[in-house]
Amino acid sequence: MGLEPPSRADVERQFERLLSGAASRDEVDQWAGRYFAEDVDVADPVVWSALGRLHGIDLPDGPGGEYLHDLDQVTEWLSELRGADDMR
Repeated sequence: MGLEPPSRADVERQFERLLSGAASRDEVDQWAGRYFAEDVDVADPVVWSALGRLHGIDLPDGPGGEYLHDLDQVTEWLSELRGADDMR
């Protein structure tokens, strides 16, 4: 049996874990990345988009140690997820 697609609530929980410090960027990246690695059929475009944002969340902006996406941007993404029209 393969990996089941995550729900919007599952994805929201990962954003919350990252923002609260309960999970590292690397942990959240790996969580999201497994859906790409295992080629899981994610039918919900909102979930698919959010997974794409979380996969790579640990990318550096450059050699300075900052991340490509700061926590303010991550907070905006979470707000977009929560405000999606057909939230399930």
